Amino acid sequence: MVLHFLNAIIITFVSWTIGLLLNNAIKTAKFYSKISNLNFIKNDGLSKILGLNSFGWIIKNSFFKVFNQNIKLKQRASREDLKQLRNEMVYAEIGHIIGFTFIIIIILIKLWSAQYMSALIMLVFNVIFNLYPALLQQHNKKRIDTILKQ
Repeated sequence: MVLHFLNAIIITFVSWTIGLLLNNAIKTAKFYSKISNLNFIKNDGLSKILGLNSFGWIIKNSFFKVFNQNIKLKQRASREDLKQLRNEMVYAEIGHIIGFTFIIIIILIKLWSAQYMSALIMLVFNVIFNLYPALLQQHNKKRIDTILKQ
């Protein structure tokens, strides 16, 4: 059981690295601007049910806040600051989506080879460390877009 957890932790870190590398490779592609406007959850009520605000609070008030220092406002932000912040959020979001997809492929392989417990643990880690951060980035990006439209 401990090996399943260690495996999930290692694969999660690998997924982040793959997300960064692939994200860097595609960020100048024409389709990148299209995927920068992804929004999986259009309803704020669903965001609340999923606990995205609580998840955001956990990120801001735990050691996870040190992972991406570019996604932070120090003072009252100008329009340019908000645009830059949004770009950083898009970059982080797409990296997490790439990582999420990578781990889903590994989970499918594990399910195919009947490694059900390992697949389940990896799925939980993938949701917590890739899906939720991507959804949180989308939620915050939507808030910034609302401010920028005003």
